[in-house]
Amino acid sequence: MNLKSIICTVTLGGLFFFSVESFGQSSDARAGDGLTTNRRIDSETQQENDANRMANARQARRETKAKAKEARRVEREADDAERQSKNALKTEERAQKSRKRADAQSQKASDARVKSNEN
Repeated sequence: MNLKSIICTVTLGGLFFFSVESFGQSSDARAGDGLTTNRRIDSETQQENDANRMANARQARRETKAKAKEARRVEREADDAERQSKNALKTEERAQKSRKRADAQSQKASDARVKSNEN
């Protein structure tokens, strides 16, 4: 009976250690799966963030291009307005010069008539 109780105790103890070890391994495998799942989720989140950043950068680039195009258009219009203003100023200066010449010519003609009438 003494031998029987020792064998029974050793056997039950061994079974306990083997069952604990097998449960420990399976829980490690589950924990590893959890880590893999977390890594996969983190990777997916990172990819989504990268995609969002790229989309934002593309949108910002489009907006910048549109603003630059608008700025070029406004600049061209300003240049055209400046050119028209300059041409109008030159035309007005020529007109004033022509009026002064006409007035001077008219004055000369008037002076010539007065002299002619005096003779």
